[in-house]
Amino acid sequence: MMKTITTQKVNCKDCHRCVRSCPVKAIGIEKGHARLVDDKCIFCGKCVVECPQKAKQVENQLALIQEAIASGRKMIMSLAPSFAGNFPEYTAALLAGAIVELGFTAVEETAIGAEVVSRFYSSLLKVENKTIISSCCPVIVNLVEKYYPALVDNLAPMMSPMMTHGQILKHKYGNDAFVVFAGPCIAKMAEIENADCQYIDAVITFDQLKKWLNHSNLEPSTATFDDEALGNCRYLPIPGGILKSFMKHDETDTEIIAVDGIKKCMEVLDGLSSGVISPRFIEALACTGGCVAGPVNGNSFCTPAKKAKVVAFAKSGNNDIQHLISADLNFNHEYRSRPVAIVMPRKDEIAGILAQTGKRIPKDEKNCGACGYNTCREKAIAVYQGLAEIDMCIPYMRSKAESFANVIVDNSLNGIIVVNDKMVIQEFNPAAERMFNKRCDMVKGLNLAEVIDCTDFVEVAASGRKIVRKRVKYPLLELTTEQMIIPVPEHGLVFGILIDVTANEKRDQEIEQIKLDTVEKATEVITKQMQVAQEIAGLLGETTADTKGALLELIGLIKGKGEK
Repeated sequence: MMKTITTQKVNCKDCHRCVRSCPVKAIGIEKGHARLVDDKCIFCGKCVVECPQKAKQVENQLALIQEAIASGRKMIMSLAPSFAGNFPEYTAALLAGAIVELGFTAVEETAIGAEVVSRFYSSLLKVENKTIISSCCPVIVNLVEKYYPALVDNLAPMMSPMMTHGQILKHKYGNDAFVVFAGPCIAKMAEIENADCQYIDAVITFDQLKKWLNHSNLEPSTATFDDEALGNCRYLPIPGGILKSFMKHDETDTEIIAVDGIKKCMEVLDGLSSGVISPRFIEALACTGGCVAGPVNGNSFCTPAKKAKVVAFAKSGNNDIQHLISADLNFNHEYRSRPVAIVMPRKDEIAGILAQTGKRIPKDEKNCGACGYNTCREKAIAVYQGLAEIDMCIPYMRSKAESFANVIVDNSLNGIIVVNDKMVIQEFNPAAERMFNKRCDMVKGLNLAEVIDCTDFVEVAASGRKIVRKRVKYPLLELTTEQMIIPVPEHGLVFGILIDVTANEKRDQEIEQIKLDTVEKATEVITKQMQVAQEIAGLLGETTADTKGALLELIGLIKGKGEK
């Protein structure tokens, strides 16, 4: 079974924005990537909307729906009443026609189910003495079941309009009909995954439906809804709409509360839990602005504009219609407590976790919220619970990175000089101080030209090309350097690394002198050897001549005796 909301790790950029936006902190961070904790999640969809990298993906049941169409199933769509505000490019008749063109047999308004719910709420208020919390919004139901379990009995024991309408449709078209709900709410997908769901076969978001319609390139003719809802029940997707569907509500009446937006809803539930308030009825919608502003509504129009469309459509309806619902149908639903298990660390364990990020006293706790948690202690608790990581603390990691960088820069044997694009010195490390006999605190903020020749730095800043292994001499300082100068245009900086090669230069010169001296000595020895060789050759020449004369004389004597 696919999860309702998943995270694509390749797109998750470790920004913690989903953690910040989640009202119940149902996001866990593991190796820098976010993941939803299903047991904690209320499926409000804020993480989907807030993720700048679109790493949060909503389950898509389109393939299941298209497979059912291809198999010849009788396809029925229950269309959430907020469609009037989220499909402004269509009239109701054109939208119904387009959906029929996609392969649906009939299209009906979910507001028909809302009629049944409204009548139930009206009857319930007449007999109940306790506070009733509307159960139309699945996010609110999740919130109460998981985080306010003591208030579960206050939830109206009635199915949501979606489930109610689904049961009506199955009864009307047959249990073999494939019923699809289309709406702006992610939590509806989680709702139908409950074991007792047998009336809705698939859920498609308005965003997904709109993309399907656009990709199909349809030219629909108009069609009518197979059945129409009471006009007042079409108000459900806007704040106060549930109340308007069955009663006249005076906003100054503190016995009846209409609240929208998850934070405000939690505030009301906190008040009810603590006994500070005890109204007769609470209409609670998780999305600020109501269902028209749902997380997957597929429309970027402002909420007031969408609300105006919904109101106009509701006013065009007939309030005299009363649907007759078979007595065989049972819309009652008992909600159950599903409290989130929260393991809390001891004070000393929290202190130990805080100490790992350099927070040893309360003054060290910045409570900046960059990690996604409101306070450092909340984040420490999340670390203990396995939902957060130590290095999510941005100030700590920045301090740690700066500390590492400072250690490297300060202890480098090479001179490091950093200037901005105006050649103003930003960094001048101890090695550079020793090379140029200038203190960092004296030169920082000065123009580099006031300290050394900055021609190469200017060239690099202008061209954007680095200079590598260039030897630069500073005769007055008896200093020779080998320099690498690198542009950092994204930060408007030029980074110079200067290696002191004075000793190497001197050693190279000494070696060169030794070579010259050696050549001179070798030349002198060779010259002397040549002279000796010549003298030997001369002596050898005289000796050879005397020998030759003696031998000739001897030969002559021998020849003379023979002739006689």
